[in-house]
Amino acid sequence: MDFSQFWDAGGAAIVLGGTLLATVLASGRREMVAALGSIGQLGQKRFDYEKTRAEIAYDVEIMRHDGVLRGRTVHTSDSEIALVTDALIHDRSIRSLITAHEGFQQRRVRSREAALTPIRHAAEMAPVFGMAGTLFSLSQMRLGEAADMQLLASIAMAILTTLYGLLLAHLVFNPLAQLLERRMLAEESDRQRLINWLAIQLRESCPPSPVQMEKAG
Repeated sequence: MDFSQFWDAGGAAIVLGGTLLATVLASGRREMVAALGSIGQLGQKRFDYEKTRAEIAYDVEIMRHDGVLRGRTVHTSDSEIALVTDALIHDRSIRSLITAHEGFQQRRVRSREAALTPIRHAAEMAPVFGMAGTLFSLSQMRLGEAADMQLLASIAMAILTTLYGLLLAHLVFNPLAQLLERRMLAEESDRQRLINWLAIQLRESCPPSPVQMEKAG
């Protein structure tokens, strides 16, 4: 099979160029930055639950025995976990740990939606510009014996641009969006697991809240 027959530079330029231009015009700067940043992070390791738990285990064990009142910032390479445990230590409250985590969680949800929006938009636009390329190539047809070669070239381009649009949508942009979403949701699940573990480990080490003291009284 001669794969060179499946390449048409003009058709590819119409489909890819049109799709990218429409995506940029339809997306805000924040969304484009978020999408490019998420794609760039695919080559990096995502949040590692086991590694982060091992990093903070010693400091958590100290707080379990000595109490959160004497707690100190945990040693970890993950800045978010350091900040949420700082909130716990500062307020001596599991509620503060959870509230700080939920704040970061909401920020990640917004970032996730911002990152996925341009990619999903590109997946929708690719078949549209495949059809646009088809219509453009058909508009270039010239009937007549002298134009047989040009007619065949136009038909070939019309078929290929439709194919490019479908392949771009279903083999590039849709799989990319699904890959990014799975990666982000997996990280979210692992972060929630760690927060749950922290809450269980340190619940008894926090002093009772005023509400709990009133109930006890």
